[in-house]
Amino acid sequence: MAIAFRPVVRGFLIALCLYYSLLTLSYLIFPPTDYPMWEYAGMLALIGGSAAASGVMHHTSRRACRRIMIELYSLAASAIVLVNVMVVMALHFQAENLIYFILAMPVFATACVSMRSMIPSVVVTVATMMIFIGIKVPDMLVQYLFLAMAAGFAAIGMATLMRGTVRRAVHARLEADENRALAEAQTSKAETLAHQARELAEHDSLTGLANRFSFFNAFGTALASNRSGSSVTVLALVDLDGFKPINDTYGHSAGDMLLGSVAKRIKAAVPRRSTVARLGGDEFAILVRRDLLRTSVEQFGRALCEAIGQPYTLDSVTANLTASIGLVECEHGTLSIRQLMERGDYALDQAKKTARGEAILFTPRHEREMQSMGQVDQALRAADLETELQVFLQPQFDLELNRTYGFEALARWNSATLGPVSPEQFIRVAETSGLIRKITQILLRKTLHLVTSWPEHLHVSFNLSGHDLMSPVSVSDILDLVKQSGIDPARIEFEITETAMMSDIDQARRSIERIAALGCRLALDDFGSGYSSFSYLHQLPVSKIKIDRSFVVPLLKDASASKIIQTIINLGRSLDLDCVVEGVESIAELDILKGMHARFIQGYIFGKPMEAKGVLPYLAAEARATDRPAQAAPAKLSIVKRPIRKA
Repeated sequence: MAIAFRPVVRGFLIALCLYYSLLTLSYLIFPPTDYPMWEYAGMLALIGGSAAASGVMHHTSRRACRRIMIELYSLAASAIVLVNVMVVMALHFQAENLIYFILAMPVFATACVSMRSMIPSVVVTVATMMIFIGIKVPDMLVQYLFLAMAAGFAAIGMATLMRGTVRRAVHARLEADENRALAEAQTSKAETLAHQARELAEHDSLTGLANRFSFFNAFGTALASNRSGSSVTVLALVDLDGFKPINDTYGHSAGDMLLGSVAKRIKAAVPRRSTVARLGGDEFAILVRRDLLRTSVEQFGRALCEAIGQPYTLDSVTANLTASIGLVECEHGTLSIRQLMERGDYALDQAKKTARGEAILFTPRHEREMQSMGQVDQALRAADLETELQVFLQPQFDLELNRTYGFEALARWNSATLGPVSPEQFIRVAETSGLIRKITQILLRKTLHLVTSWPEHLHVSFNLSGHDLMSPVSVSDILDLVKQSGIDPARIEFEITETAMMSDIDQARRSIERIAALGCRLALDDFGSGYSSFSYLHQLPVSKIKIDRSFVVPLLKDASASKIIQTIINLGRSLDLDCVVEGVESIAELDILKGMHARFIQGYIFGKPMEAKGVLPYLAAEARATDRPAQAAPAKLSIVKRPIRKA
């Protein structure tokens, strides 16, 4: 066990030594002007001493072969981190810097050798954090207590998983060695057992690829080569698009066969001496030296997508899927494995959201976006959401009745520190940080309050996040708000997207059935832009489909766009489903849609998103203009040719 954990602890120590050395150098070159001299000298001594202590321990730990010694080194390293955070917080307390206590816990989970050293580290960290909060910002005590508890349990879970994996690997290795020692006459058999044990500990049993543990070991080695200047490593994170429907439709055996085939194609598509691993589920990771690539990194990603995207034959069934890939060039020696993985995840997320089935390379623009998201996250956590969140409303028009029949509620956030933040940005951050459920509650409550003053024939559409659908508690809160509002549930329509249901379709179905049972209507948003929307029309109690604007944009230039929209409208009519065409901006587009007998329209042609106070004047103006032709927009509204962004 000591031999297995020693590289982990030594790696942590060298990382601390480098970090505090660079920090000391920066303090010497750029001394802070707002620190008193004694504080500056004290901080310099502290971080310089931390760097020196980490370096000395890294050097002396080379010969440590007892588990108790490795534990002491890991505890000392954890103490260095915690003391530095405590001193900085004591000298210059800032509430947003409390996150460093939270971040320290997963670090301890990785670096500490055993639970008996990791749990005290986490407990001390939580206790210290609570003391600072109790003294400095006691009104945030409960909020951070739950956050700290969640981080603590997550750290314990990470530690249990990693140590269990290492323990199994060590046990397998020792068992193989003991078998070989006890059966000298069967040397070849013992060697085979040892090899199998190593394969089991280091490889994925389904695909034969490296497993998560082996991958991160290889990643550490690759980064060491980067720092020595001998090579530059390219990281590729691969996520299969459409795997879950295939697995659910044809069974787990077909899914396992498909994963095996994907693994073989990836191995064949990458250069030799590359590391290919299955991280879990349908997620794969690749490490390849850039000097082994015959093409650019982007071309390598495209070729990999093309190889994975070819049809698969599973027994008598042909399956089709694609792969989204996030690429990172790991040439910055100061970035850790975690930071590089975060950048790979970000590039992968961009691919899945904006270019499914393609590869996206992490660029400086993405770096700036990540930093911006970090600022949004901090502002969102510190915001008075009740005050800063607003509901804007966009009309939905009925061509047959020649009047507005409802409004879609859209989220807007005017941050006290950042100013207006786009819904696309802060909703994504809220989903990542766990604040989305709170935001949903605030926006829905405000929306329902507005509806009480509207005419009875108007309904409201409200967007639900996938995180809302995945939480039975959140769904219960949503239903309670609808009941308490006193509004007829039939006037309330919840919009859901295919993406929101992909993580767990069974839980999503249960949540949606509860909402429908109350009498609320359900609309499938962005219809046609996903991979399996048609199947959801049969699985879920949907009453409306919304045709995505991406089909409307080419309407005037591409005849196939007209055919697609016409097909969806006919499909909705045959299934007794209403169809709303989104993003209609011009009279020319509207005329084409009228020719298709489209009935429900939403877009700038009839109204931009407006503040709540503008709804009743808008309706009054519409009532005065009852003799207006159905295809014309209200006189006070202008047609703006730019895409709509909605939450």
